[in-house]
Amino acid sequence: MSRRDLTILDECGLSRRRFLTAIAGGAGGMLFGLLSPGTARGNSKMRTLTLGRVLMGTAVEIEANHPDLSIARSAIEAGLQRMESVDRLMTVFRHDSEIGLVNRVAATRAVAVGQETFTVLTEAEHIGLTSGGAFDVTIHPLVQLWHRTAKEDRLPSSQAIEATLGLVGHDGLSLDPDNRSVRLQRAGMGIDLGGIAKGYAVDVAAETLRHDGVHSGLIDAGGDLRVVGCNRDGGIWKIGLRHPLASSRLLLSVLVEDAAVATSGNYFRYVTVSGRQYGHLLHPRTGTPADTALSATVIARSAIRADALATAAMVHGADAMAFIRRVGGIEGIVVHPLAHHPGKVLVQMTPGLRHRVELLDRTAELEG
Repeated sequence: MSRRDLTILDECGLSRRRFLTAIAGGAGGMLFGLLSPGTARGNSKMRTLTLGRVLMGTAVEIEANHPDLSIARSAIEAGLQRMESVDRLMTVFRHDSEIGLVNRVAATRAVAVGQETFTVLTEAEHIGLTSGGAFDVTIHPLVQLWHRTAKEDRLPSSQAIEATLGLVGHDGLSLDPDNRSVRLQRAGMGIDLGGIAKGYAVDVAAETLRHDGVHSGLIDAGGDLRVVGCNRDGGIWKIGLRHPLASSRLLLSVLVEDAAVATSGNYFRYVTVSGRQYGHLLHPRTGTPADTALSATVIARSAIRADALATAAMVHGADAMAFIRRVGGIEGIVVHPLAHHPGKVLVQMTPGLRHRVELLDRTAELEG
């Protein structure tokens, strides 16, 4: 993702984040910024440092608020290194990643993986069951099918989709906790952790900040974000959600404290066939784009959970809000197109957010 679904707002409601389109397109893994090391208004001793890298297919920023900038820098760099390590283990784009090895040989023999990869796979299996199969990391063959046909400027045939669906399903993924190993039950199956690994990486970066003595900060990785403690002024963080039909505008803001926020949607990532855009999120039971809802945002204690549940909500489409309400311990926002009003949206939210959300787009309608 080259631009942000979520952004941080200051007290005046203005964005403190830049769009990073050019950097995200070609900066490799280098640091791309050092922002605002000055003092915060609420605490004359608190100083703010933000560093970033292009990681996991998006622009990642980590902000640390601490009186000592050397401690802030060390904590941020350690957090970025941890995120980079997660990416090396779990990406499908590296031949030497653990998931790459699983996809190559786990259909013929069990593959032992490290504790981190096994933890993410176990959580993915749990959320897959919780979501009724809406979240499914065995969707990799379908993703490959759509990418392959899109390169040929055509849609996959119904026959190809049907054949590929036979390679998708949690029943074909076996996890052995005793040996910490993974087995795929059918040749041609594959795993894609794109809907959950970034959330896990955000969580380990947050843990690193705290371990290194930073108790106020944030990790912002595209559509996945986690705030640590209070903001630099000692208050609650204000998070802005981008408008899914007008990416230069914010739709709403929400107050968040010591929690994770993840947004899933198709407005920055899609495939194009014959000039038409198709959402990149695929329904694991139909093999077609899950694009009934425009976006789904989940607020949870951990980013790994928020990340996967936001993806699952998008797959549930028209029933996304009903799904979010069934899951315990989370809050959520779902944005749908407003029927018979092109360019306008309907916003649904869980009751716990009613007094924490401010609509910034006056043309949007709030359900209920």
